[in-house]
Amino acid sequence: MKRLVHTFRKELKEASGRSDALTPAEQEALIRGYDAALDGERPPRLVLIGESGVGKSTTVNALFNAGQPVGHTRATTDHAYAVQVEEVSGRRGVLEVVDMPGIGDDLTNYRRYLDLYLRVLPTADAIVWVHAAEDRSVHLVQQALLDLLGQSGPDLSERLVLALNKADEIDPHDWNRSANLPSARQLEALRERAADFTEKIVRVLPAWQGGAVTYSARQHYNLTALFKEMMQAVPQQRRWVLERRMDLADFTAKVDRKLLKAASARMLAEVRPQAAVEAAQAAAPATGARLSEALAALPEAKWRELTQDRALFLAFTRRVEQESGR
Repeated sequence: MKRLVHTFRKELKEASGRSDALTPAEQEALIRGYDAALDGERPPRLVLIGESGVGKSTTVNALFNAGQPVGHTRATTDHAYAVQVEEVSGRRGVLEVVDMPGIGDDLTNYRRYLDLYLRVLPTADAIVWVHAAEDRSVHLVQQALLDLLGQSGPDLSERLVLALNKADEIDPHDWNRSANLPSARQLEALRERAADFTEKIVRVLPAWQGGAVTYSARQHYNLTALFKEMMQAVPQQRRWVLERRMDLADFTAKVDRKLLKAASARMLAEVRPQAAVEAAQAAAPATGARLSEALAALPEAKWRELTQDRALFLAFTRRVEQESGR
């Protein structure tokens, strides 16, 4: 969508430049007016729902490099309010984040919270319900969504995103810290968790067409999938506004440097095959060297397949590690 906006601007400028009906000053004024219209577009508004400690602020930080305060022992916010977040780079613009009180934090306030939600939700471009991936308590989520969106029709329910955070903490708790990926057993558990959560939400919201996304804001894992789901939830005419703010945290920043060096060595193989192998071997001794060699020896098609599928990459590295230990 952002590319479409820039393409249209370029075509508009070229078309106005070819027009005999416009003076150079009028052409410049036309482009300035177009840019002003883009800059004057209302910032995207995200309504975040989730109980204390589930990682709402961390999620916003990971998606938009927003620098919101993160609370570890208690709720960072205890009431709904709009926060205009200016990106650190200064290039991404602002977005509004409405951090709603966790609807399950205090059941005595449930009805009062519902009234608040019913006023706020219609103002959202996207409604992001953040839930812990390992938390199987879905009943309250089902009831709240039924009360909030069950009678709203498809328009509002289409803006709903179910975000299952803390994927790295799901049982059996054996996250691969070196590759920054779930273990094979964790990956299977996450797939089952997302499918189960989605099925249970569809029971109470048949009009909802989305799918629960498992991710880890802290580990920067699967943020692309979460942002893609958010883009689908935002009304189509507003998607470009959200996309302009995107600034995803770097997944590779959490990956072991030796693995990254091995991957970089493999990418050099087409130009300098022997140098690439030597660089990979120098990246790490013992098992690391074996992994480097294995990566460097991969055919191009297999390398592309591995780099596009984290699960396959993880399985490959584990297999090499097991063979090295024999």
